[in-house]
Amino acid sequence: MNVCIVGLGRAGRFHLHSIQQIAGVQLKYVVDPGLEQTEVSDEYKLLSDIEVALQDDDLDAVIVSCPTGFHYEYIRRSLKAGKHVFAEKPLGKTVDEIKTCFQLAADQNLALYLGFQRRYDQNFQALKAELPALGQIRTIKTSSRDNPKPSLDYLRISGNIFHDMLIHDFDMLQFLLGTKMPRSVFAYGHAYDPEIAAMQDFDTVLVTLQYDDGLMVSIDTSRIAAYGYDQRLELFGENGMAIAENVRNTSVQIHNAQGLHQSPINYSFPTRYQAAYKLEMEAFFDGIRHRILNNVSLKECLLGHLIADAGYLSATENRVIDFPTEFGKYL
Repeated sequence: MNVCIVGLGRAGRFHLHSIQQIAGVQLKYVVDPGLEQTEVSDEYKLLSDIEVALQDDDLDAVIVSCPTGFHYEYIRRSLKAGKHVFAEKPLGKTVDEIKTCFQLAADQNLALYLGFQRRYDQNFQALKAELPALGQIRTIKTSSRDNPKPSLDYLRISGNIFHDMLIHDFDMLQFLLGTKMPRSVFAYGHAYDPEIAAMQDFDTVLVTLQYDDGLMVSIDTSRIAAYGYDQRLELFGENGMAIAENVRNTSVQIHNAQGLHQSPINYSFPTRYQAAYKLEMEAFFDGIRHRILNNVSLKECLLGHLIADAGYLSATENRVIDFPTEFGKYL
């Protein structure tokens, strides 16, 4: 199976590494106008524009991992050319753009996969497997704190903290609960970094969601945590509680006269989700082979996007969002 990667930045490098470990998959092109052929391997051809690759009948799939503002253009062009697509979030900036991507894929019977790698993490998958034993889920608490803080150049094009970071937490709600619409969304946000504040964005956010059956969700997030990459999830149900804790570099603990010493949590997400990145890419190629054309449904994708919109609106206008009234019509 021949593949093209669009954008060989941070995410593109993860996917390149995964592809190199998957049998039967060959990287044929990289599209990145910011690179020279001398900077990359001779095993694939470097292009400044994707059109040459899209005209290649032997090309099967395109992986879109360029800056977010260009995602929709490359996804749309690739699908129109009859290529399967794996894309980092977001598919587009609007509901209409997201719907267009799914419709183009469906019209040509093409695979369209989204890069929500947490769905492929063994810890969260094991947590989901325990849901039936917990009975009715009554509260969900998530901490999702990044490390290190991304560059300001990246933050300017990230689409704000709700669509760049919290979108993964909102997707986890869909992964765990299905397409369950919240009754209300409320968010507090603050930018401790004045340069982030100048972007009309936040670096620290607390989001709460409530559902018609009483379920309450609390998500706190930060652009940086001095102690490492902090990703925890707790489900509290009528029959008990399930927790997915942070992953540490090793499980070794040292007990001595000075107290307890243990390995720190993972420094950043490339280490935390190294296995998940490979698994999500394997799922994409298996999906092409077996005609499993989506890993995230249109409704799940839209719901996460709309919750992010509602959260940003709540944080900027300091009000509770009646989600069904203000956003339900777009689902």
